[in-house]
Amino acid sequence: MKKNIILVVALIASFWSFGQSIFERYADNDEVTLVSISPKMFKMLGQMSLSTDDPEAQEYLDMVTSINNFKVLVSANQEISADMLKWVNQQVSKENLEELMSIKDKEADVTFYVKDGSKEDHVAQLLMYVNEIVASTPENSLNINGREIKAVLLLLEGDIDLNKISKLTDQMDLPGGNQLRKAQQKKSL
Repeated sequence: MKKNIILVVALIASFWSFGQSIFERYADNDEVTLVSISPKMFKMLGQMSLSTDDPEAQEYLDMVTSINNFKVLVSANQEISADMLKWVNQQVSKENLEELMSIKDKEADVTFYVKDGSKEDHVAQLLMYVNEIVASTPENSLNINGREIKAVLLLLEGDIDLNKISKLTDQMDLPGGNQLRKAQQKKSL
């Protein structure tokens, strides 16, 4: 009887863990930086009445309100980075995401996946995974050949205009802004 109870509890725990998104799984982990903006916040931004004659401010507001979900996960932990990559691969398969662009150089390996949106230059989902190599410091516990590996996972959902989204990442000073600019240029070609 005890074994059956333990087995049931273990099965429930494994289903609960499997059902969690990567962002929920690491939300309280000290080795992870998480930025998560809820759909409610985007809705509130959309309901703000800005009386401005500044077209750039209006364009920014339009862009922000077109996003329903915004999450960024950053970690230098090798196991967490591997888990992030595994989750990305599962999402690509599950959501039928298309690889938009892949960049591999001495500074980073970056891959963008998208789900087509309402227009040619819009996407319904943008998933970016970056495996960045940065200069190592004595405090870094994980380094390869004197360089630290830092993984970044970005998820955007909504009606996202690729021509404008890099502005948002620049203004919020989020990782991957340069790579998003390159991806938007490739999608436009």
